[in-house]
Amino acid sequence: MSISERIVKRREELGFTQTDLAKRAGLKPPGISQYESGTRNPSYEALIKLSNALDVTTDYLISGNEMGFSNINDQTLKMLLKIVDNLSVANKNKLLEYAIFLTQGYYDSSIPVLNEGSNYADYILKDLDMNKLPIDVYEIAKSLNIVIYKEEIENEFEGLLINGKEKIIIINEKITNVQRKKFTIAALIGHAIIPWHTKGQYSIRKSGSSTLHTEDVHEIEAQNFAASLIVPKLHLENSIKNEVSIESLKDLATKKYDVSLFVLLNKIVQYSKDKYAVVQSKNHEIIKTFQGNRPLVDRIPQNSEAASFFQNPSIVEEIRKGTLPAKCWLEDAAPGETVYEESIYNPAFGAVLTLLTIK
Repeated sequence: MSISERIVKRREELGFTQTDLAKRAGLKPPGISQYESGTRNPSYEALIKLSNALDVTTDYLISGNEMGFSNINDQTLKMLLKIVDNLSVANKNKLLEYAIFLTQGYYDSSIPVLNEGSNYADYILKDLDMNKLPIDVYEIAKSLNIVIYKEEIENEFEGLLINGKEKIIIINEKITNVQRKKFTIAALIGHAIIPWHTKGQYSIRKSGSSTLHTEDVHEIEAQNFAASLIVPKLHLENSIKNEVSIESLKDLATKKYDVSLFVLLNKIVQYSKDKYAVVQSKNHEIIKTFQGNRPLVDRIPQNSEAASFFQNPSIVEEIRKGTLPAKCWLEDAAPGETVYEESIYNPAFGAVLTLLTIK
């Protein structure tokens, strides 16, 4: 089953129309139509929004949790699956090694076969006993015998993986943002150890572009791996057991996880879809939204704290907060429902990052 088929299947299970799904995901109806028809793959950003709206994981949308014979039209593949069912574990491993050999890839038999990119991140953290935060991606690469070099890269890619028997990561020495560099290395480690990522070379985004906008499935899996590696689920769940504030999360992002506040807020929405939503805005316009199970409005509410920064800008980083009627931010707000808004303004970029806690 393809990504497009899983989106359609889950939408229909929930009884949503394409317009309903678009509203809940903060996307446009024509985009939903393109994703479902298969004419366009959703980007990583869109997958996060779709997974929240459909109440499934991004890994499910990418790979699914099962593959039944009824969903397979290729007769050769059906025959292979039937043969595999009757093989011993040892012979299944031999078959896997040969399959990867045919793609000119290299299979590390010491790493188990798992279903999803994020599962490989969980496995690596456990296998290497990486419990201390922030996660050291350089130490992980070293433990996996992946060599990291820094040099200037043509075409302005931020990172490259030479994916052979010897695995080499090259990081563009022009990258100055430490957190962005960390995510790039983590994603390339993902490409290096996910067994079906068998291309001889993988690259990570051109300078100035966003990791979130890729539509390449291998890239999406690598980014899922990277996010799960540097913001481990267990630690995150412990971090948000109690009420959180944008000040405490900013502190956690910097001191505990060594990631951007934007990345941490998005992960929190993924793990607590009923409670939180994130909005990024600039020049009175919404740039990005990461919503959970509740559809957000498509404009900045005039009486919101976010709007106050555009009406009365600050010359320094500032946080403004307050309680608003939920209808200001939520499309499906119930009477009397409220939202607690915390907005932080970055004067260097003129942008506002908003955390909404749904009461």
